[in-house]
Amino acid sequence: MPERIAGIRWTPFRIPFAQEFSIGSAPGAPLKAREGLIVELQSDRGARGLGEASPLPERGEGSAPAAADLLREFGPLLVGADWGSARERLGALPDRPGRQAVRCALDVAQLDLTGRAAGLPVAAQLVREYGGRTAAAVPVNATIGSHAPEDVRTAGARARAAGYSAVKLKVGVADTLEAERLRVAAAREALGPAVRLRLDANGAWTVPEAIAMLSALETYDLEWVEQPVADVAGLAAVRRESRVRIAADESVGGAAAARALLRAGAADLLVLKPMSLGGLRPAAGIARLARRAGAAAVVTTTIDTGIGAAAALQLAATLPAPAPACGLATASLLAVDLLRRPLPVEAGVMRLPAAPGLGVHLDRDLLARYRSGAVGECGELRAAAP
Repeated sequence: MPERIAGIRWTPFRIPFAQEFSIGSAPGAPLKAREGLIVELQSDRGARGLGEASPLPERGEGSAPAAADLLREFGPLLVGADWGSARERLGALPDRPGRQAVRCALDVAQLDLTGRAAGLPVAAQLVREYGGRTAAAVPVNATIGSHAPEDVRTAGARARAAGYSAVKLKVGVADTLEAERLRVAAAREALGPAVRLRLDANGAWTVPEAIAMLSALETYDLEWVEQPVADVAGLAAVRRESRVRIAADESVGGAAAARALLRAGAADLLVLKPMSLGGLRPAAGIARLARRAGAAAVVTTTIDTGIGAAAALQLAATLPAPAPACGLATASLLAVDLLRRPLPVEAGVMRLPAAPGLGVHLDRDLLARYRSGAVGECGELRAAAP
């Protein structure tokens, strides 16, 4: 008899940012806290798995309360179902705020559960289904969001001293090309020639602005620029005119969007965010699409807790070698990451945990401390006894 879902439990959290943080490139009201849900699955054989549903309302992905509403409303269709049926029903969730984060949480929790039961890391399960390899460690990048060139220089020197091999600088924040050039120059000066420098514009530029910017900035030996413009046609136009590699980030909204980007010749590289794409399996499928089209992929978090970061790390470990540095070193942006043992970053590298499944354990005392009634109430659904 196939294994079935016996229960779903979710706990809302609200964790303050460790330092001032804004979504996107342009200055704006800094975010005060990250809100989401820790989701737990239990099978009818007693196995358990963890996932996280943390949509970004600032990017139109819905809110943690919206994700909880979806679980409360549609969770009864999942409890009692076997894994195959549950995945089909999960794919049929209505297109409502919080949908992708809920899909991600349940996808990750099921992979964690089955991995723990089988003694396999999540990465190995993804490789079985989507191909690739399982790396023991993943290079990760540091991120610089400072605006003033002197602050950029300080942050770059700190990242270089910490052993990072790649750094991402947020751009699209300066009023003029020259002011932006000074920020990029400061980063390159601090990093030296050996550290790779990539830019992230979050769609801040028009096509003419992007072409002019990249023409002026290519002298700083850029690894790539993420989302220089907002739309697919614009990305394709910039890619045709620039010698800098183009990465698509916000435009990678799913498999259909990824296919459109690749068909249009709009990107050299796709940025994969499991929380925004509905889980590790959808993201792994897009990575396979990119691989077959001759494009690369890189994995980043959406400033998740340690549960979401551990899931993204497992996906990143399946990327073809040599894998680019991935955007996983984000735990320090939050006051806590909810793990008993945080995932360390050593000399710009994160290693896969030795334990099966996600390889991490939830710190329930921390979760209780940061549980938030303002985000919503805890919830639990149980299958009826046979």
